Parts: sequence; C-alpha cells; structure tokens
Amino acid sequence: MIKTSDLIAPHFYPVHKAIRNQTHSHFLLKGGRGSTKSSFVAIEIILGIINDSEANAVCFRKTGNSIRDSIHGTLKWAINKLGETENFHSIQSPSEITYLPTGQKILLKGLDDPTKIKSIRVESGYFKYLWFEEGEEYDGDDEITSVAESVLRGRKCIEFITFNPPKNPKHWINKFSEIEQNERLVHHSTYLDIPQSWVSKKTRAIVAEMESGNYERYAHQYLGKPVGNADEIVFSGKFESRTFTTPEISELYQSRFFFGADWGFANDPTVLIRCFIKDKCLWIDYEAYKKEVEIDHLGKVLFDKIPESRKWVIESDSSRPETISNVARQGYKIRAAKKWSGSIEDGIEYIKSFNKIIIHSRCPRILQEFENYSYKIDKETKDPLPLIDDKKQRIKSNGDSIGIKDDGIDALRYALSTYIIPKKKFHYAII
Repeated sequence: MIKTSDLIAPHFYPVHKAIRNQTHSHFLLKGGRGSTKSSFVAIEIILGIINDSEANAVCFRKTGNSIRDSIHGTLKWAINKLGETENFHSIQSPSEITYLPTGQKILLKGLDDPTKIKSIRVESGYFKYLWFEEGEEYDGDDEITSVAESVLRGRKCIEFITFNPPKNPKHWINKFSEIEQNERLVHHSTYLDIPQSWVSKKTRAIVAEMESGNYERYAHQYLGKPVGNADEIVFSGKFESRTFTTPEISELYQSRFFFGADWGFANDPTVLIRCFIKDKCLWIDYEAYKKEVEIDHLGKVLFDKIPESRKWVIESDSSRPETISNVARQGYKIRAAKKWSGSIEDGIEYIKSFNKIIIHSRCPRILQEFENYSYKIDKETKDPLPLIDDKKQRIKSNGDSIGIKDDGIDALRYALSTYIIPKKKFHYAII
C-alpha cells in the first residue's frame, strides 16, 4: 500500500492537513528549485480527484506551450507514484488528463488567449482545484482572481499558486505572499526541507559548487530568496555566506578586530557587529541583534554575546551620547563614530572596495541586509540611481519581523569609520 506520507516531504504535512481539514482554501507555495512544491500540488490534486467523484481541476500556465514540459509531466509523475497509471489517460491536444473510472477531468490551459477561459466546462461535477503554476509569470493577483472568477462562476475551490520568488523584492508576488490573511496560507520550502535521500549526488554537487562560487545566484535559485536585481542591489556580487574559523589575531590586518554598534529600542534593534580584515577581504564573524533592551542591560544582554567585546574599541552611532556614556560605565571601550555629509555613501564605497565580504553562517540577519540593501530607483526610468536607499524597510523571516534592513550595515560602517576617508567636495566660483 502506498502511503501519502512517503510521497510528500514532512515539511508539507501542515499544508496537507490544512487541505484535508479545509481550514484554508488558497495556498501560496513558494520556494527554491528542488523544493518539491509542484510535486506536492500534483499529488494533492490526483488524490483529490480519486477521493471525490465530483471533483475536477484546471491547471494554468501563463503560456500554453510550456504546459507539456511542466504541469503535464508533473501530474503524470504523481499518477505513477500513486500506482494509478492504469486509471488515468492523458492526451496532449487538447492537453488534459481523464480519470477513467468516472470521467473526471484535469484540464491544462495557457492564458495566451484569456477570452477562451470563459468557455471552460466539464460534463459533470465542478472545478474543485485550480492550480496557477509559475505564479511569478502572471501580471498580478488581479489577473489570477479574474481567471478564477471566470472558471468558478461563484463556486469555491482549493486554489494553489506555486512560484519561485523573483529577484526583485518589490515584485507583486513577493509582496502578495508576505502576509497570510483570510483563507490564504503561505508556505516557503527549499531543497534543504526535503529528505536528503531524494536529492541526487549530481544535484548536491551542482548546488555546492554554486553556493561557494556564486552565493547570490544560489540564494535565489535554491533558497528561493528575492535577492534583488543585480543592478539595484548595492553589494551585488561582493558578498558570500559560509562557515569559517576565525584566524589567530596575529594573522589579521593590524592584528585587531573591529566592533560597531547601532542603537535602537522599540521599532529598531540595537546591533553589535564584529569584523576583521584579512587577504584584502572583509570578514564578519559575529552579530548580535536585540529589541527593547534597556540601556543599563545592554552589556550583559547584548554586547557580551560577542567574544572580546570588552577588549576592543566599539565605534557607535553618535546620535545617542547618553547611551554611549552609560555603556562606557558598564566597562566597554566605546566612542561615537565620526559622521559627515556623505558618510553613508563613502562608507558603502569603502566596504565595496574589499575583494569580498565574507559573512559567517551564524550571522543570518546582516546577510539578509546585504541581500536587500538597494540603490534608489528613478521613478520614471526605473533605473538605479547612484544614491543609497536607506529608507527603513522591514524584512521578515517565517512571518516575524526580525529587524531593519540596514541596521547591521550601519554598525559595520561605524566599525570601520576610522579607515573611511571622506571624499573632498570642490566648490567652484562663478566668475
């Protein structure tokens, strides 16, 4: 007997339960390559057809010529895995799959000609399932809603939207999937969430090579992260994340660590970053982020989380002199970092001057900041401008707000501030 639990990854069990118990009706399943999200949906639809004699399904792609190599093949895989090959018959034109015992249909449609959507019919039963594959290809949630209304004609259904998050964090589907609401369940998965016995040696080798050689591409393709358009992301191609052992102090540039602090409280976290310079690269080996820490407790609650924080000078945001004074009384060598007109841009250019910024895998929050730190965009041309977009924007992890996108980078600039040289400003007299 084939068990459903053997065909879907444990990471998808809560989604399967939500479908079974009808607690949700709209499912946004996002993630990276090899996360099995499309395979999961195919299994659910085939099981649903078998278990409900009135159920039919429509599966959509933005363009019809991509159906055969994507949805059709995935559904046939699911049928085979469930041991139901003899009970289903598929044809390519028109692209559809029939459950032979009852005549139920799974229709596969492209949206090349939206006017034809209204003519979709089945001889018996109703459309219980709608599947919008590669959701990022659609023009917006309005297009998906319009198609669903045309097909369902007022009836409810179980709707799946599967997609790999586009690079641009501001893409409509990335914004659309940020919040669960009403009957919508949002689920993120990667190849790391499935049983590793399902991942071939060849795939592991490809992934490992990409992770070490082009982390940004790896984060987008396999972790399903909206890493941003390369032209918009300030540090595009300059950073990577990996586990490393911090060298002996004598091996570091100037035989020292650099510490930087940025202040926050209710809305922003207070942040402490430790870094060092070696082999013309900037290495970030520790981070500490915490909201709502009283000044008197900053030392024990936050700063002491990072080794040797009491030994080295901490360069900090100069906007809070009372905080700097209090922390100094707690036993830290802390002082206000210098600021000047253009200090943000000068600091960013200095950080970019390193051959590489290597972020330890135990520093996920500053890594997310590097992935999202962007240039301002021209409203008319949509092209990046040579200005930093330092507007505070929250980033989320597992639905929880975990910080502000530039707090750690600000702390990093302060840490290196004594090495950052202000660009000279020239003023010309008009004669």
